[in-house]
Amino acid sequence: MFTDISRIAELAKEDPKRQFYSIAHLITVGALHEAFRSLRKNASAGIDGVTYEQYEANAEENIRKLHQRLKEGKYRAQPLRRVYIPKDDGKQQRPISIPALEDKIVQKVVVDLLSAIYEQDFLDCSYGFRPGRGQHQALDEVGRVICARPTGWVLEIDIRSYFDTIVRSALVEMIEKRVTDGSVLRLIGKWIKVGVIEDGRLLVSETGTGQGQPISPLLANIYLHYILDKWFEEEVKPRLKGEAYEIRFADDAILCFQHKEDAEKVLAVLPKRFEKYGLTLHPEKTRLIEFGRHAAKNARKQGKKPATFNFLGFTHICARSRQGKFTVYVKTIVESPSHLARMAEPPVTWKAAAVGKV
Repeated sequence: MFTDISRIAELAKEDPKRQFYSIAHLITVGALHEAFRSLRKNASAGIDGVTYEQYEANAEENIRKLHQRLKEGKYRAQPLRRVYIPKDDGKQQRPISIPALEDKIVQKVVVDLLSAIYEQDFLDCSYGFRPGRGQHQALDEVGRVICARPTGWVLEIDIRSYFDTIVRSALVEMIEKRVTDGSVLRLIGKWIKVGVIEDGRLLVSETGTGQGQPISPLLANIYLHYILDKWFEEEVKPRLKGEAYEIRFADDAILCFQHKEDAEKVLAVLPKRFEKYGLTLHPEKTRLIEFGRHAAKNARKQGKKPATFNFLGFTHICARSRQGKFTVYVKTIVESPSHLARMAEPPVTWKAAAVGKV
């Protein structure tokens, strides 16, 4: 399986336009067994009530039967089980959707296959839910861009209910740019259309990716890769007057600009770009601020406090080091954004590297 995935990655890297029409045969008994072993043993059971321990008692036979159903086209995705856990403030609850164990197994194999392809396509600006990348690297990049590049303006992007509003038909069209294997596409179709069981009722939506499933983060990354990352890199940046950078972790993103006029141009077209794909920017939380080595001085001239921005659970603040060099300080947000609960990463302790005096 490792050799096959490596070969897929090589082919995807060699030709960015190559379409993969035959990869479902790599969903083997061995791959399914390996995926099962990678699951968390103490994870909550899905709607079928089957736990890791129960499945493990007869794992070989269970996986063999699962593989047979996949080959014969008899595999059916099961609805997600909806539960609620308290938010960080203790006052509200956050919905969590739990897939059935066998759905987790099959999705894990498909995620490995698709990741081999899309890791060759995804841009360096994307850090969420990717191998060898995470919250730490994203925050380090924020410090590098703001401290070491001529950044003067930061555009915070906030997408309303991102995972729940993805347009499925548009998502499938994006996937088909790379994957045309009908068996794999049908599996993805089953997973993104599966409903949620809550209080004994089956709830089915017309949009979204069935958040809580192993496949959802990858699909969400594919969607924003085409809508934001690729568009910003290939179409927007060449038209700007100065430098510009994007840093994204899943649906949490900032855009950094050298010039205000560039930032304002992007802010003007961004809502229309997102609306085209069913996404809505939060009008209050999506905001443009002056942020960089001259921001604090300019704010004082206007009798204002320097603006700050939040990213990945941290408030970023323009500051000076003891040596008088420009730097960015960060402090933990008391009430972390809801999406941080999905990250499953440890807290970050980070300081941006200071650069020379200005």
